Amino acid sequence: MKLNPNVAEALNQQINNELHASYTYLAMAAFFEAQDLPGFAQWFREHSAEEGTHAMRIFDFMAKRGARIEVDGIAKPKVDYDSPVEVLEHALANEETVTGQINALFELAHEVKEYSTQNMLNWFLAEQTEEEDLFSQILDKTKAANGDRWNLLLLDKELGARGTEQT
Repeated sequence: MKLNPNVAEALNQQINNELHASYTYLAMAAFFEAQDLPGFAQWFREHSAEEGTHAMRIFDFMAKRGARIEVDGIAKPKVDYDSPVEVLEHALANEETVTGQINALFELAHEVKEYSTQNMLNWFLAEQTEEEDLFSQILDKTKAANGDRWNLLLLDKELGARGTEQT
């Protein structure tokens, strides 16, 4: 059974959204590289790769359902930040946006009775809960560092050691 055309269009948009998130996190990694905070940079690189994996998860689902996959251009992400806290605030807001996008996709799939799409999206719903919690925790720790270089270096070491497998 082919995907509902409205669901296919929304899933194509979500592929682009996930790729934009990947690109955004890569730009954030670059910010932290320039700040000589390699742990933060690695953490954001890993999250960039994870977002690319999310895009491919949707891509593969659509391919299995015989849907036409259409990729679009990716908008340039923000690259200038005033502080690590601003980066983490922006990252958390990005995760909240993605959660809203996934919720809207799930609602659409429910309305048109796309049950296999709902099943696929259940994984994303759980993932977004974890991601928002994780980014919120890292934001809180970054705020607690209060701009102090020593505290940021300690957090940088923690982030460099943890990797996404612990996220």
